Amino acid sequence: MKKYALLTLAGSALFAATLSSCSSDKKNPEPQVDFNTLKTQVLTDFVDVVANPLYLDFKNKATDLNAAVTLLASNPTQANLEAARNAWRAVRVIWEQSEGFLIGPVDDDSYDPYMDTWPTDHNAMDNLLNSGTPLTLDYLAGLNNPEDEAELTLRGFHPLEYLLWDTDGNRQASSFTAREKEYMVALAGDILNNVTKLQASWLPGDIYFGKELATPGTGSRYENKHDALSAIASALTDICAEVGDGKMVDPFNPADSTKTESPYSHNSIADFKNNIIGARNVYLCTYNNKTGKSLSDLVKANNASLDNEIRQRFDIAISSFDGITTTFEQAIYNQRSQVQNTLGALSSLKESVEGKLIPYIKQYVTD
Repeated sequence: MKKYALLTLAGSALFAATLSSCSSDKKNPEPQVDFNTLKTQVLTDFVDVVANPLYLDFKNKATDLNAAVTLLASNPTQANLEAARNAWRAVRVIWEQSEGFLIGPVDDDSYDPYMDTWPTDHNAMDNLLNSGTPLTLDYLAGLNNPEDEAELTLRGFHPLEYLLWDTDGNRQASSFTAREKEYMVALAGDILNNVTKLQASWLPGDIYFGKELATPGTGSRYENKHDALSAIASALTDICAEVGDGKMVDPFNPADSTKTESPYSHNSIADFKNNIIGARNVYLCTYNNKTGKSLSDLVKANNASLDNEIRQRFDIAISSFDGITTTFEQAIYNQRSQVQNTLGALSSLKESVEGKLIPYIKQYVTD
């Protein structure tokens, strides 16, 4: 009897505490960020959480690549060749993810074509190697006409890829000539120089792009938050189109493996997938296990179903690459249905970003 009474009292106390807790929760709800503040936070967090940390990683990986290539040139062992190849692949991960936001200096100052013009012409590279042209950093930096793709294919990631793998992927460390060593060292140094300048262009100084994007208005190329947020969203559309309408389609219809992005290392699928992973990182404002307020949060504030659709289409597009189980250079001939599946997923993603995300920003971001 006493036990029953005690339980009743305890239950009553628990019920009262629950009511008190509920009442307290209603009086002190979790603070919500108002939409205007959210717009500002999305811009600042994109710079602080995604862009600047990624570009720092890019510089560090480019530094590692430069060191590995320099060591290979001075001591051409097979182990050092594999280390240089791994360093090349590692820096490509960061670069391809950075293409999820090809805005600002990377575009304005032509860092993209200086580092990543393709497809290459191995005959043109062989002709350069067989010439008397000094293969120096100054020579490569002088190949700076963004309109001359034939010239630009002689600098950046892909000539270095050719040297590290050769056309058949079976390069032996003992086979490097003195000229090839000279060229590879200059290429790695040129990549590092460009990445260093690119990273610095986002960092605090007299004029820097990170501030322009995060604080649109006076002194910025962006007049208001709408313009800045639209630039980020448009970059997502651009990379979806670049991969789904260009990088993958050009070698696919008709099939031509010489037109793929990374044909010597067979890294093309990883390149494409990292492009879309980078775009998703931008949408979610996440990088290296850190997150911030994002375009996703901005969309969710007024249209949760659209946010869910975009998230799902990112996931489907990224996972679709896993269905291609051979190199892209082989898949365009032997796994065409799998490639087509990925192209379809990319088309759907682009449709959501271009057809719905950008109009959403136009509708709701009015300043």
